Amino acid sequence: MSNLIRKGLALIGQMAIFLAFGFSADAQEITAAQCNGGCPAYGSSMGKNRASVIIHHVYAVGMNGDTGLADWVSYRLTKDAVGVASLLPRVWNPDRLLEFSGIEDVLEIGSSELRLAEIAVANSPYGGAGEILEQEERSARLAPMTSFANTPYWTDLNNLSNMIPMPKSLRLGPWLQLEQRLNELVAIKGELQVITGPIFLIDNLSTSPTAISIEPAAYYKIVASQNSFVAFVLPKELGQFDSYCEHTTDLNQLERMLSVEFFPDRSVIHSDQLLAELNCTR
Repeated sequence: MSNLIRKGLALIGQMAIFLAFGFSADAQEITAAQCNGGCPAYGSSMGKNRASVIIHHVYAVGMNGDTGLADWVSYRLTKDAVGVASLLPRVWNPDRLLEFSGIEDVLEIGSSELRLAEIAVANSPYGGAGEILEQEERSARLAPMTSFANTPYWTDLNNLSNMIPMPKSLRLGPWLQLEQRLNELVAIKGELQVITGPIFLIDNLSTSPTAISIEPAAYYKIVASQNSFVAFVLPKELGQFDSYCEHTTDLNQLERMLSVEFFPDRSVIHSDQLLAELNCTR
């Protein structure tokens, strides 16, 4: 890794912060490298009041205070950061910055309720150096380990704020295929921005306001290169051999559905060229 990259990552590390919407985020404008400027902005006062933004070394996350899961994760993908992650420990850890947010650290996994700290310590040597088998089968990282394996901050990706429940067939299929293609494409383009997160249907939410009892209905991933973008929505029912290319979506519709403005500080346009670079042809 070049000295310039190391210095840049060290600077980001010194600037890792927590923001609570309705307080500091409304009081001043925040610029974050992980968001390529301005982070996604909630479009309603309800969204602002229930959410907290946490900025780590390699990703920023908008945490939902009702579900205890990420509304969105944004990260800046660079060619020098991508590496081999097969031997890196994959042990879920509590997000230490969550203690400042007031968000309850409880997730409901299947029929059992687990505290995040319990998930972190109840590790098994099975499957990718240390994840609980059940969690290995039923969860994914919103910001992938491989995209930052060549940085000193890859451990950030084991934070539970980066975890989302996801069916195995989707995680090992279209989701993984898109992540791999992004790692290949950034080697050519040098830099990409990615914003990703879950989509919940109201009738799928748990009756408990601090837990999610089932997987999201779908997952979105927005890929941006400068002011061009492509957006995907991948339903949870997708099989391992389905293609992500068949699931592009309109950004305006996605923003209305989630009440989030993904690029509040700049104008972006859909790019067929970027779609083709992601190995998708019309």
